[in-house]
Amino acid sequence: MIRMKAKSTRGETTRLRILESAAKLIYRNGVNGTSVDDVLTASGTGKSQFYHYFISKDALVREVVTFQLATMPSVQEERLKTLTSLAGIDAWLDGILADYESGRYDEGCPIGNLASEMAGQDEALRTDLQAIFARWETFLTAGLKEMLGKGELRPGSAPEALAMFCVATIEGALLLAKTKKSAAPLATSLAQLKQHLRGQAPVQRAGASKAAATQGRRPGPLSYCP
Repeated sequence: MIRMKAKSTRGETTRLRILESAAKLIYRNGVNGTSVDDVLTASGTGKSQFYHYFISKDALVREVVTFQLATMPSVQEERLKTLTSLAGIDAWLDGILADYESGRYDEGCPIGNLASEMAGQDEALRTDLQAIFARWETFLTAGLKEMLGKGELRPGSAPEALAMFCVATIEGALLLAKTKKSAAPLATSLAQLKQHLRGQAPVQRAGASKAAATQGRRPGPLSYCP
């Protein structure tokens, strides 16, 4: 039993090494620019090992998508569940910028890159990638709906449309940052996105603001002076 466990551990290590090597190559060179032989060379494995774990290159690419998602802190469920206030969304956007500046997304969004390259070539993969974007939008929509219910967004705000706008802005900004080799497009786009979202907050009227400021004050003494 001990030997079988050790063999299984070694096998998982080999499988992970293939996945990590493939993810790095695909992120840098794309799916079409990465061959099975490239992955074998980078991972130091043979074809028999590769096909023991992955029945095809297509199967490998689908597992790379899952692997890439697991390495993206900004889209982990615990982070996405915090998007229930403007402050929470601001912190999330700041985290995306910080990740870029640390070198995590210097070649663009791994999922966005795959979508850009493969959406017109592999319908099954396109569907998988669309489901990922839809999941992000779903979390954002839920948070924005909660904010609307609490009165933190003005009546008439459209959570679904705002969520799609957020994801589209982030993905487009990461593409521009990749193309320009600069954080500037991302930083500027995220700042504008924050401003747009803050513009969805209810407008507080001057009279209401004054009433709120004076609410709770004790009345002063009555004066009968003219």
